[in-house]
Amino acid sequence: MKKKLQIPLIIAACLSVFCLGFLLAGMTIPRSFDSLPQKCGIMPPVQSSKSIGIVHEGTYPGFADTPVTAEQAAPGRRVLYALNQQKYTWAFPLLRPRDGGIAIYEMTGCSPEYIAYWDGKYLWVPKDFEGPWTGYAPTSPKELDEALRTAK
Repeated sequence: MKKKLQIPLIIAACLSVFCLGFLLAGMTIPRSFDSLPQKCGIMPPVQSSKSIGIVHEGTYPGFADTPVTAEQAAPGRRVLYALNQQKYTWAFPLLRPRDGGIAIYEMTGCSPEYIAYWDGKYLWVPKDFEGPWTGYAPTSPKELDEALRTAK
């Protein structure tokens, strides 16, 4: 009876080690901001102390009668540039965002769509419209923090 179970148990152990390797590889691969899941949230995950709005040139956010100019869109482009300059790895799943961070939203229509939240250490992106947020660790948190704190 022992010999009959030994081979399937060895196969199951090898498969579990193989699957665990794929899971860890997926968690440690550095990704750019554009390759992170691009969902929009209705609200930031926790209370933020600052919000940064991103508007695109030529659009009419909210109930605006005039399109956004290049000067008005420049701060949002700088924020997106700062986010895209970093590489991100998946943060430990049991971590939660801290209060007092920076909420980053995009104005595409009448209401803002939150695309990210920076808590000073991790960048959080929404998994779903009203669902949980996933944390990612940037390669240089100090540079990203400085760029987001100085954005107007």
